[in-house]
Amino acid sequence: MTLRVRPCRPLAGASSLLGCLALTWVSGCGGGTGGEDTAIEPPARVFLIVVDTLRADHLGTYGYPRATSPSLDSLAAEGVVFDRAIAQWPKTGASMASMFTGRYPQTTSLTHRAAIRLPGEYETLPELFQDSGYTTLAVIGNAVLSSELGWNQGFDEFVEPWKLEKVPPKTPLQWRKVLSGERITAAGIRLLEAHLEDPKLFVWLHYLEPHSPYVQPEGVENPFLGDPYYTGERKIGSWFPRQEILDGRQELDYYIAQYDANILLVDRAIRSFLDRARDLGLLENALVVFTSDHGEGLGQHDELKHGRLPYNSTSRVPLFFWYPAAIDGERRVERPVELIDLYPTFRDLVAPERDVEGLEGSSLIDFLHPPTKASAVDSAIDSDRFRYAFSESGEQGWMHYRSVQSLEWKLIYHPKRSGRGLPMSYQLFDLDADPGETRDLIDRRRSEARALRTELFAWMKQPKRIVEGGEAANQSDATIEALKALGYLN
Repeated sequence: MTLRVRPCRPLAGASSLLGCLALTWVSGCGGGTGGEDTAIEPPARVFLIVVDTLRADHLGTYGYPRATSPSLDSLAAEGVVFDRAIAQWPKTGASMASMFTGRYPQTTSLTHRAAIRLPGEYETLPELFQDSGYTTLAVIGNAVLSSELGWNQGFDEFVEPWKLEKVPPKTPLQWRKVLSGERITAAGIRLLEAHLEDPKLFVWLHYLEPHSPYVQPEGVENPFLGDPYYTGERKIGSWFPRQEILDGRQELDYYIAQYDANILLVDRAIRSFLDRARDLGLLENALVVFTSDHGEGLGQHDELKHGRLPYNSTSRVPLFFWYPAAIDGERRVERPVELIDLYPTFRDLVAPERDVEGLEGSSLIDFLHPPTKASAVDSAIDSDRFRYAFSESGEQGWMHYRSVQSLEWKLIYHPKRSGRGLPMSYQLFDLDADPGETRDLIDRRRSEARALRTELFAWMKQPKRIVEGGEAANQSDATIEALKALGYLN
C-alpha cells in the first residue's frame, strides 16, 4: 500500500492567517524522513483545541461549500490535514476517554455514556505533559467533562465556566451564553496571561457551540438561512427528538443551517484565542492540534444527534496539526487514522523516551516529518499501520456496534441482530463511491466483506485491560443544571 499524501490548499476566498501566524523554520528541526536527523523539536507550547459535535464534512477544508470555518481552513492549509480521522465512540465521554488514555473503549469499558468517570488508574495525556515539565491548563465547555468525573486529572488549572455563575441560568439560550465560545476563549486568554512566563504549556480548550440545541445568541443573525444551500424541502420525521424542535420549525435545512452558524461562531472564537496567543508571543515554537470528539447525524440514517449509530456522519472528525517551526505543512493524509493515535504522537513529540504501558494507538509522527521523497515516507510507515480504523457505538442496554474501515471500504457489525438463532448481521459500504453510507453492498462484495470481517474479529478478540469507570456521585448543583440544559439529564 502506498502512502497517499497530497498538497493542502486553502479554499478560494478564505481569509489567510499566514500574516499573523507564520513562523520561522527552526534550523535543524524535523529533518527529512530519509535524512540523518528525523527528530522533531519538542514544542514549547501545545494547544489541543477540541470542538464538540463537529462533523469533518461541515468545514471548508473538507469540502463544505458554506463558509463555516474560514479561520480554521486557513490554519489547516498551513498544516498537515488528516482526511479520514475516526473517533472511537461518537459520545463525548467515551471519545475523550480514548483520546486521553490511548485505548479503545472496548479495552477500558468506558462506553455508551456521555458522562463517564475517568478512572484515576490511567496515566492520562495531561499527566504525560505534566510529568514532562509542562504547565497544564484547561477550559471546558461541556459539563460531561467535569472535575467531578475526574477530567481534571493531570491539570494544574481546570476551568469549568458553569461553576463561576452565582445564579445558574434557566434556559438553553442562557446556558449557551455561559458556555459560549467567547467565554471559553476569554477564560483561556486569562490563563495564558497568568502563565506567560512558564517555559512550557499544554492547553486544552473544549468548545461546545455545534452541540444541540442549535440555538443562536440573541441578536446574532444566521447568515445561512435562505442561502443557496437552503431549500426547505427536506422535512424532519418521527426520528427527530421533540425536545430539539425550535419555534415549531419542521424543515431539516433550518436545523442544519443553525448547526453551521454555530460552527462559524466557534471559528471566530478560536481565531480570537490564537490571535491573542500570537500577541503574547506564545505561538512561537507552538503546536496547534485541532479535532472534535465526534460528529452529528443531522438527519442522515434518521439520526439527528450522535452516539447511537456507527456511520461516519458521527464517527469521522476533523484533525490537523499546525507547527510551522518544525513540520512541513500544506499536506493531506488520506490513510485512515484514529483519535487514540494522538496520545502516542504527543508522547513521541514531548517525551520520546517515555514508555507508557497499554497504548493501543499508533504514533502519527512519521506523517509530520517533511518528506523529501514520497518513497522515503513510504519506507518510514510500514504497510501494516494505518490500514484500518476501528470504532464503536450504541445505546446502553440496546446495541453495541463495531466497525472497521480501510481507505476504500467500511464494514459494520450488528451483534445484537445475531443470536437467538438469527444469522450475524453486517453492512458493507464503498466509501469512495458512497461516502454517505447509503448503499449496502454486503450481498454483492463478499470478498471485501470477508477480509474486513477477519480484521474486525481479530481486533475484537484482543486482550482487555479493563479498569471500570462509572457515573460520578455527588455532582455539584451547577454541573447537574448544566447537564440538564444540554440534554444529558431529564
